[in-house]
Amino acid sequence: MPSHVYRLTTTRSLATRIADALGDGDIVFAFADASGAFDHGDGTWGVEAWFPEALDETDLAEALADVLEADGIASREAALATLAHATLKPLAASEWAAIGLDELPPIRAGRFRVFGEHNLPDRLRREDVRIEASSAFGSGDHASTQLSLSGLDEILKFARPRNVLDLGTGTGILGLAFSRLAPSVPVLATDIAPHAVATAERNRRLNRVDRAFRALLADGLGDVRIRTAAPFDLVLANILPDPLCRMAGPLVPLMAPGAFLVVAGLRIGEQARLESAYRARGLRLVSRRAIKEWASLTFEKP
Repeated sequence: MPSHVYRLTTTRSLATRIADALGDGDIVFAFADASGAFDHGDGTWGVEAWFPEALDETDLAEALADVLEADGIASREAALATLAHATLKPLAASEWAAIGLDELPPIRAGRFRVFGEHNLPDRLRREDVRIEASSAFGSGDHASTQLSLSGLDEILKFARPRNVLDLGTGTGILGLAFSRLAPSVPVLATDIAPHAVATAERNRRLNRVDRAFRALLADGLGDVRIRTAAPFDLVLANILPDPLCRMAGPLVPLMAPGAFLVVAGLRIGEQARLESAYRARGLRLVSRRAIKEWASLTFEKP
């Protein structure tokens, strides 16, 4: 399991190559458990990678500089100057939200199955998602994730969404489940946490999903990139009930007529206020689901 996190802010070309190098084993002594690159939205990109142990930062910088120079992305001198701004620190306790993956069984929800690296079947189906929870929410063990996947499964029985928003993506599990079935359909997977976005990108590569799935660091629905990508005909939102209520106003206008919204992350006693918030914005409740004390709601925009 990861114990240290590597972070760097740089350009897109450097960020994506560094994330690939650390995640794909290009550097034998620095093979990350998970890595990813993400757009900060201000012209810079971030890299995050998680390692099972501490590394020598000088050795790591020199090895990465060799990779960047060999690929013609940057001179060794320029690469080392950029890499000097990287940090490698122990993971904070607050960054852990997933259970030990050696204890995570396969998850089944509707047509979907979710596997960790430790319990992969011999052959993956299109409906299967391969994922490592790392430090983001959404490993699939949580009832709200199962409810979200079940809601998605039900919608796909009669609808063919062409533009999808996965709001609060965490590991990317919901958007990736959709993308495994419809790899050419745009999926915008957003989160406010950099480590979540990096994890979602890593899981995109694990599942060999095309870049129609895009993980994006975004603090709220006011982000111009979300508004530009709208209207969405499917929104998946497995987040806490308070932000779900607050987002009703700005979210519904971003949905196309006939669009579906699946909300989860709420307890059974919190359904009423979520239902009220979205009905007040003109949505129609399609279904309710529950597992133990957890609930999800599916809405449709007329």
